[in-house]
Amino acid sequence: MSSSTGSSVVGVIAAAGRATRLAPLPCSKELMPIGVHREPAELRGRPKVVSQYLLERMRAGGARRIFFVVRSGKFDIAEYYGDGSRLGLSIAYLMMNEPWGPPFSAAQATPFVEDATVLFGFPDILIHPEDCFVRACERLRATGADIVLGLFEGALTDGLDLVSTDPLGRVTNLLTKEEAPARRDGDIGYMLAAWGPGFTRFLVEETRRLSDLARSGACGPSPDWPMGAVIAAAVRAGLHVDSVFLRDARFLDIGTPAGPAAAGGFPGVWLGRD
Repeated sequence: MSSSTGSSVVGVIAAAGRATRLAPLPCSKELMPIGVHREPAELRGRPKVVSQYLLERMRAGGARRIFFVVRSGKFDIAEYYGDGSRLGLSIAYLMMNEPWGPPFSAAQATPFVEDATVLFGFPDILIHPEDCFVRACERLRATGADIVLGLFEGALTDGLDLVSTDPLGRVTNLLTKEEAPARRDGDIGYMLAAWGPGFTRFLVEETRRLSDLARSGACGPSPDWPMGAVIAAAVRAGLHVDSVFLRDARFLDIGTPAGPAAAGGFPGVWLGRD
């Protein structure tokens, strides 16, 4: 099911989580201040929230429309960003429907992005380099893949979904962290994706199938599927799942108790002193 890239580029951000690892919080975790603004001049020194870093990388990748998928109780995100115009973006907010994990949040946006190239990332994870989505989109166009994963080299303690590829970069297997694969330093995992209409269609079909499973009770009372589970299913279904290995990449999960304290040393995070 190969597909060309979509006619426009949009960002989809699943922001319906409950931040249980960081609770209690005074705000949605996507609005946690991480560093301060260096520019523009009128904002210099004022707090910069963690999700803005993802928005800036999506904007660099060509996205001008962003869809936040939120749940009840997280309307502070909309209050903070508004329509997105101060960031040069058009931001819309969608309500989470089925509560079974990030794939269902992403699928909530599919009626609005059917023919687009979609950029997908995690709003509580800092990613470097700044052009990570640019590289993913270039690979998507060059290969004609259904979806391209931005791959990172991780450490033993990083909670990555583990990705295997062939020598040309096509993804041959993905093990989610929930499957508890054996870990080692130098593991390769993904932290972002760019996909075309072919994967959008697959996402709709696969979440519909998983929804039926959830409603049947076959997976317990509160199943929670990671995005990697749908990507692994795409590999098994024969979709062209490709990758771009970001050799100079770094990432930091702000959604863990250790994350905010470590953010001061992350590339691009400015603490107000040169």
